[in-house]
Amino acid sequence: MSKITIVPDNVEFTVSSDETILDAGLRHKLNLPHSCKNGVCSSCKTKIIEGEVTLDSYNPKTLTDSEREQGYTLLCKAHALSDVVLDIPNILDGFPIKILPAKVTSINKAHKIAIINLKLPANMAFGFYAGQYIEVMIKGKNRSYSIGSSPQQKNEIEIHVKNYPGGIFSDYVWNELKIDNILRFRGPLGTFRLQNTNNPIVCICTGTGFAPIKAILEDMYINEDQREITLYWGNREIEDYYSLDVIEKWRKKLNIKVVLCLSKKDAPTTAADYFLGYVTSALVEDFTDLSNHEVYACGNPSMIEQVFEIACNKLELLRERFFSDAFIPSVI
Repeated sequence: MSKITIVPDNVEFTVSSDETILDAGLRHKLNLPHSCKNGVCSSCKTKIIEGEVTLDSYNPKTLTDSEREQGYTLLCKAHALSDVVLDIPNILDGFPIKILPAKVTSINKAHKIAIINLKLPANMAFGFYAGQYIEVMIKGKNRSYSIGSSPQQKNEIEIHVKNYPGGIFSDYVWNELKIDNILRFRGPLGTFRLQNTNNPIVCICTGTGFAPIKAILEDMYINEDQREITLYWGNREIEDYYSLDVIEKWRKKLNIKVVLCLSKKDAPTTAADYFLGYVTSALVEDFTDLSNHEVYACGNPSMIEQVFEIACNKLELLRERFFSDAFIPSVI
């Protein structure tokens, strides 16, 4: 066993050689920075102050050789070879991870997406930041879903579930789940959330990557936050969009521009209100300089990687102002 110490808050926990630092931290109910847990999103990139680690395989673009030489590591892939000291500010500035039951109050299916509303026990507090996610516990496995509602909607949360044929939870939702059923979940997890600044923001998402963005924008709507927002949401077909009524609500109150992008090449002529192309193409068409902005990207790892490359290397975005939540489907 090795000891992990997190400064400046001097939080300590132990880790065995066969588990990653991230898994050990979560086991000790510490919400360490993370998102995909697969070495592709960079959310858990952390500076090592003291000690040595070894890394499982990861996307080399996520952690460069130069960054490793500077002492950075990926918590989701790092195994401690000694006692390790990590620099993670504000580690205690979060909500405790809990396992809770929740009652299904509604299931709304539209094309390939089901929006599930869950009622939490009135006597059990559950706090989270807009942008965080939960792990639904089903048939001995956990499946991760971002919370799509604002934390200010007390005792109720929503999740967006895409219909993946063969997926354990997806098949359960589409074929078995009923109103008043009880689901158990673990959370809140992840560190994806809106930063406390006045900078204009660009939100980029694909598919159900819309869920954490929706939570953030719903929170901004409730708080009457008037910073400048540009939202790019990409899907293959018009039928893949859902909750468009929420976007219309935002347009009436928020300082927001919404660009809906269709990536399917043979988009119908009725798609005049859509940008025909990928979200990255729309971003480049609208911006030449993001140096004063923050970017929040949610979707598949490939899209997030492309957005990062374009925003930081071509559009002058500061790397520390890029925030992402990678969606990796679990279908087994």
